[in-house]
Amino acid sequence: MSLVRCGLSERVRSGGLVGESLSPADRLRAGAPVVLVAWAIAVVAGCAFAKASEHFLTVAAPGALATARAAYVLAVVAGACGATAVVAGAGVALPATVRLLRSGGWATVRGPVRWAAAVTVTTTAALMPLAWWAHHLDPAQRNGAYPAYAAAFVLWTLLATASIVLGGGAAVAVARKVDLGAGALRIEAVLAAGVAVSTAALTVAVALWWTSLARVAPWFLGGTAPGSHSNPWTVEFVVVEGLLIAALAVAAFGVVRMERAWSALPWA
Repeated sequence: MSLVRCGLSERVRSGGLVGESLSPADRLRAGAPVVLVAWAIAVVAGCAFAKASEHFLTVAAPGALATARAAYVLAVVAGACGATAVVAGAGVALPATVRLLRSGGWATVRGPVRWAAAVTVTTTAALMPLAWWAHHLDPAQRNGAYPAYAAAFVLWTLLATASIVLGGGAAVAVARKVDLGAGALRIEAVLAAGVAVSTAALTVAVALWWTSLARVAPWFLGGTAPGSHSNPWTVEFVVVEGLLIAALAVAAFGVVRMERAWSALPWA
């Protein structure tokens, strides 16, 4: 256990996640993939929230759902802003990524990239027959009354989650290899802070949406008959909000790590 602990500690330190032994540029470069990992976690939670919130506007009068509607809009905006920042960060790193691949760097990242691509293609291909199947079922069958469809949906959900996780892992593998200049690193730091803020907004929005629905229509969250008494604090809510809180903590760690190296990084 001592050997494992020391080995992990050295890997974390050499990766620029702790300590001040590396250059400011290396420490700044190490923080961006951490935020990217956090965003991948948030995307998984966001997908689960999108599924849980389907048709929520039909469960009560519009006036009673004003808070839930506002929270839902905030969640959508936060997700869009975070995704935009991630895409922008990829754009900033694109020239350096091209240089990496042209100089023979593909051999160092092809494993994670190939796995991510293979699982993503499989997930996309599996979605088409699953959607066709869903359109031939009634709402009750799509929500657990048909075990075969439920099992297929769970399997596809696992594939989609694996796609997100492996895609994030591939992006991190590439990000650790690219050589960015000081200016690009500063832009990445700003975008990473934007992703962290978006993650915080998404965490608050989901909590607000759930508590609002728990007050107005708890049966919707519990999956019981309309008007019935149901415990709104479901396992689904605990998992989704727990993932978002974990993502926020990881993102905050990455941003703090980058902020500490910001001032010491040369501008040229």
